[in-house]
This record gives sequence, structure tokens and C-alpha cells, in this order.
Amino acid sequence: MSIQTESICSHCGISFRWKAIESPTDDGSCVRFCCRGCQGAWQLICGAGLDSFYQRGDRQSPTVAESLEQTVFNEADLARHLVPEGDLCRLDILVAGITCPSCVWLLERIIAGVPGVEHVSLSYSGGIASLRFDPRLVAPLEIFHVISRLGYTPRPFSPEQSDLDARRERDDLLIRFGTALFLTMQLMAYSYALYAGYFQGMAPGMKQFLQYVSLAVTTPVVFYSGWPFLSGAWRSLKTRAPGMDLLITVGSLSAWIYSLWALFAGLETYFESAAMIVTFVLIGRLLELSVRRQAMSGIGALYASAPRRATVVGEGGSRQVDVDSVRPGDLLLVRQGECFPVDCLVVEGETEVDQSLATGESLPVLLQVGDQARSGCINVAAPVTVQALRPAGQSYLMRVASLVRMAQAGKPRLQLLADKISGWFVPAVILLALMVGFGRFLLAGEGAGAAVMSALAVILIACPCAMGLAVPAAVLAACSRAASLGIILRSGDVIERLATIRIALLDKTGTLTRGQPQVMGIETCGGYSEAELIQAAATVEQPAAHPLAGAIVRHAAGQGSLPETCREFRNIPGRGISGYLPDGRLVLCGSELFLSESGIVLEELPDPDNAAATAVLVAIGGRLAGRYLLVDGVRNGAVEMVAGLAAARIEVRLVSGDHQATVERIAAEIGVGSASGGMTPDQKLLYVKSLQGQGCRVLMAGDGVNDAPALAAATVSCSLTGSSDIALENADVIITGDDLTRIVTAWRISRATVRIIKQNLAWAFLYNLIGIPIAMSGHLTPVYAAVAMTASSLLVSLNSLRLMRFK
Repeated sequence: MSIQTESICSHCGISFRWKAIESPTDDGSCVRFCCRGCQGAWQLICGAGLDSFYQRGDRQSPTVAESLEQTVFNEADLARHLVPEGDLCRLDILVAGITCPSCVWLLERIIAGVPGVEHVSLSYSGGIASLRFDPRLVAPLEIFHVISRLGYTPRPFSPEQSDLDARRERDDLLIRFGTALFLTMQLMAYSYALYAGYFQGMAPGMKQFLQYVSLAVTTPVVFYSGWPFLSGAWRSLKTRAPGMDLLITVGSLSAWIYSLWALFAGLETYFESAAMIVTFVLIGRLLELSVRRQAMSGIGALYASAPRRATVVGEGGSRQVDVDSVRPGDLLLVRQGECFPVDCLVVEGETEVDQSLATGESLPVLLQVGDQARSGCINVAAPVTVQALRPAGQSYLMRVASLVRMAQAGKPRLQLLADKISGWFVPAVILLALMVGFGRFLLAGEGAGAAVMSALAVILIACPCAMGLAVPAAVLAACSRAASLGIILRSGDVIERLATIRIALLDKTGTLTRGQPQVMGIETCGGYSEAELIQAAATVEQPAAHPLAGAIVRHAAGQGSLPETCREFRNIPGRGISGYLPDGRLVLCGSELFLSESGIVLEELPDPDNAAATAVLVAIGGRLAGRYLLVDGVRNGAVEMVAGLAAARIEVRLVSGDHQATVERIAAEIGVGSASGGMTPDQKLLYVKSLQGQGCRVLMAGDGVNDAPALAAATVSCSLTGSSDIALENADVIITGDDLTRIVTAWRISRATVRIIKQNLAWAFLYNLIGIPIAMSGHLTPVYAAVAMTASSLLVSLNSLRLMRFK
């Protein structure tokens, strides 16, 4: 029986002794794989032009996930987790097997290369991939197959599974740390005896006995408690990508090996250094895990607010079901004190609802038949029957949580600097440590023990982890804190852009104003009666989504006038609407400019009594029939928002499609000096681009379809919940509730976050700049170096955590 020689898989890096699977390369050589899966993954990566993955400096582990349970899903399972976003869908995937930044690099590029995938961002800390794709071009199951072929295990994201993985990681670290701490405490007792014997004398037999006991106590600490570092270092060596685990392993294992040699050579041993290195680093890992979980508390509160069960009402009575089983159209019973399980429509009864989680509104809001309730809101008054509008995975709470996760996975440009440095940092430190060790031994004439300890101190003092945590830790905390304050940041790089804003452009209707205008008066002309005007206007305004259209339809309903069927409805953004009545007459509703451009002869109408009123002109059958006068109140905090932005030296300008006089009056009311009215969507877009052409970074806040082009072009776009879908899709910042001062808060959070990131990076560079020379000089022992390294990483995490207390 022949014995197979050991081979190393070209994809996953593991060593194996069975017959290798070979594939020829373009240069005539062969590459070897341990299985068909690795061969397929290698061909997939190289075929996508990403063969540089195998030469990356930060690739620290095999690309095949080890000991993972494979789970099979079908399209029906995955469909429940899709969140529609216009023509696209969003899906969050929990990917098991991610152990280093190279995994993130590989997954993002392979998934992004799948036809139909528009965007993908992957959080290294959480192992969550958030992606947008076109369901007409690619199915979710195909994306899962791509991830599986790379050797990872994908699952639809669920907070329960994420929490379970986090608990497993914490429990494993706790057991290893507890073991290390207990044994290290025992070891220190023996070490103190050895120290005393060194100065006061000790019988050789007793000294050797204590050293053997120290060896027995240290070995489990290094090889069991330190196993995560050992395995990570071994994988990094196989893939030629040295990382943080390698530095820790070299430090602890070198101290153990040297002490083992010194034990038999009759020299002084340093077993306590090896054990304390592992113990202190495990302390740091546990504290960092705790900080990371605390930074995730904002998104955790969202998940905790989502009910797990729902009461479905049917012919056979009511029954309790899992909330994931609820389908659109199902009738649900929500009792007093219960949360609405999904986004739904009230179909029977009326109640008051606590919407503080969704909107920040502190007072309960009355909901009647026909009103919508968001998931997570609390029914505080009476039982109601509601109809589910969308599945639980697509509810308001889950969409907000998904946006927060995507933001936490975002990568600001500042992180590029840290990524570049981390790629060469570890090899440089190891090379420097070797030079220090040999230099002090050969040139300075020090003993082998002292030279080894100096070299180990250089290795252990270096901390690439602080640089790696500097940016993502701050982004994680900032996004979580912003979410708890009612501010949703769509991606991490929004923080960086928002901090540089110099001009803020604000839309009027629905943004500065509440978006709930009321009809204050109706004026008729051309021989039309008020009833005829109300009937015609309501008929053509009913299909429209504009706040003014909703006010006109509600006013007609209050007057007992029911809209008729409108034919050939047209919406001209920034101008008005048109449509035909059942009798064939054309009705136009909109601005004076719109009617004038449509050939309507405008009669001289008197100025309205209310100077702040917005006029909507109505023409029927080619003649002016009259006008509506509507008034919309300014949102809470509008004046304070303008004052706050002005104090930050951000210029505020008002842009609107409304009449110039109305826009100027609103601007004067809230303290804005510049106001432009009568602007079409194209004009708003050109205005934004002209400001950007002058070197200005522009924030655009809007809520309607007519704001979408300007929102998409702005440096940072902002919308409020309740805005049109297209406005929300183009928004970088989403403000929940009615308080406009949150725009100022978002800017302040971004400034604070950028400041924290710069502090973290400065500390990481300064720490290494000072610490490494001190270790090279021999004035630092390995134990103190390990403590300093742990403290450095922890300081970066704690500094980032200050953002969680932002007010």
C-alpha cells in the first residue's frame, strides 16, 4: 500500500495526504486541490479575474469554512426575507466562516460580479452581507449557491441566529480565559518562589522541581487557552498572510520554547511570560467583544421591539402564529398593550397608538379605519382588527434595522489608510524583532535570554489591531447611536460626507412643513359653482400622491362629495396634474405657470387674505374655474434647525416648486435668508450641480418625487419617514418623526465620529511610534508589552464607545 505524500490545497491552504485533484494553468504548471469544491472555487475566482486574492497580504485563513453545518433553503424560504426597493430587492445574509478581512474582500467582489447584483457590503464584525439585486436577473438562491461554492455557509439573517453565534463566541472565550486565569495565578506563586531563590539562593533540586511544575501549568495555557491564536497563526503561515494572531503566537510560543530549552540547560526560565501573554490578550478580546455588543445595542433595541407572535383572525376563530408566518392580506387582532407585529391597515375599530419607536412622537396618535400602523408601535387604548400589508421581514422595523446594518458595514475612505498600512505592518515587525534579537546577542554581547526577551517585547508591543479597529469601531457606534436618536444613516461613508457639508438646501412642502395642508378657502370664477369645482378637483387629484392633492380629496370627502373615475391621469412634477372627467372634459390642477403653459387664460384674482396660503388653480374644459387656498404648518424644530445649521456655519437655502411669494414668507418665518420658488425638478437638479461646480458640498432635504433628481445628485441627501418611496430610496440620511433638529444632530454625530476616527488613528500610529523603540532598547519586558498591546486595542474601542453617549 503506497503512502501519499503531503500536499497543500491551492485554494483553502489545508495540508492533506489523499490523492490531490490537479488543474493545469496557463504557464503549463499544475495546481493541486483537496476536493472538487476547492477546485471549483479556484476556477470561479480566477475566472472572475480575482486571482490576486491568493497573493493578498491580509489573507489570514483558509477560504473554506471549517466544521460548518450546511443548511438547504428554497426560493420560498428566501422570499420571506426580501425587502422591495423599487425595481430592486434587498437581502441580508448571515455568512458563516468569515475569519479575516480577506474573506470580506473575496465575498464582496465575487457577489458583486454576479449579474443583477447592484451593491453588496459585508460587515466583518457581524458576518452580515447586505446586498441589493434585481430579482428579474438573479434569484436569491443563485447568490446563496455562489457563496456556498466559495466554501462559506450562507443563511438568511435573523437576530436570533446572530445572537446565538455571539453567545457561542463569548462562552468559548470565557472558558479559555477562566482556564488561563486560574493556571496563571497558580504559576505566579511558583514564579515568586523562583524569584526569591534567584536573589537569596535555592537548592538546585527544589529549583528544578518548581520549573517542571511551571512547565506543566504553562503548557495548557499556551496550547489550550491560546489555541485560537495558534490556529490563526498556522493558517496565516499557510496562506502567507501574517496577522495579529501570528504576533501573539510568536511571543507566547517563543517564550515557552526558550524556557523549555533553558530548563534543560540549567538557565532561568520565563514560563510566566508565556502564560501572562495569553491571559492578557484574552482579557482584551473579551473586553472588545463586550464593547462591540454594547455598540450594537441600538440595533438590538429595534429587534427586541419586534414581536415574535401574532394573533391571526379567521373563520375558525383566532390563533397564535409565528410572526414570520403572517402573509399580506391576513387579518390580525391586536389587543390593548400589544405591539403591531407587521405593517398593517386598520379595518375595524379605532385606538390610540404609541408611535415613539417609529417617529419619536411622545403622545399617542389616534388611528381609525383606513389608517396605517407600523410594526413595533404599541396599541395603548382598545383592541383593533388590522390587515397585514407586508411580511414581517419587510416591515418598517426590519427595514430600518437593515439600513443600520448596511451603514455599519460601510467603509469610509479613512479606512483605506489603515488597510494599506496593516498589509505590511506585521512582516515588518517580525523582521525588526529578529534584527533586535540578533543585534543585542551578537553586537551588544547580551545573553541569549535577554536577547530573546527584547525581541519578544518588540513583537508584542506592536499593535496592528488598534489600526484595524480605528475606523469600523467608530462607525459601528455612530450608526447605532444615530438609530437610537431616530436618525438612519444609509452607509458608513455618509458620515464622512455629512461632516463636510457647507450648504443645506431644503424643500418646503412636506419637509419644512408638515405635509398635511388644510384647505382654508375656495374661490370660483368662470361661472362654475363651488360644488362643481370640488367634484372635478377631487376626481383628478385622487390618484396623486402629493400632500396638496390629499388635502383637496379629504376636503371633498368632508363636504360629502365623492370623486368620480379619472381617465388619462398625468402627473407633471413641479407643475401640476391633469385628467379627464367621465363626461370627457379635461381638468388641470396646479400652479399659475402650469395653467398658463397649457393655454389657460388666467383672470385677475385677488390676493388671498392669508399671505402664507398656497394657491392651487383649477381649470375645467379649457377655462379657469377657480382656486384652492391651502395652509400647511411648519414642522417642529424648523427654526431651531436653521439656527443650529447657521451656528455650524452651514448656509441654509429654501428651494421649492411653490409660488415665490409663499416660499419667501415661509423662509422669513424660520429665519432663512435665501428662498427660490417655482423650481421644477430639473431646475433643482441644475441648482445642486451649479453649487457643486463652485466647490460646495451640498445637503439636499426633500420628500417628494420632484425632489428625487436633486437628492440623487447632492453630496448628502436627506428625507423624512413618510416621504415618497423614490425620495427614501435616494436618501443617505432618513429622519424618523417630525423633529427637524435631528438633521443638525446627524451633522454633529458625523463631526464627532470623524473626530473620534482621527483620534483612533493618531493613537494607533503614536503608540507604535513610541512603544516599538522602547521595546527595542530593552527597557520593556514581554509581559508589559502584552499588557500595553491589549490596552491599546481596548483604548481604541472605548474611545469609539464614547459615541454611544452622544447627546
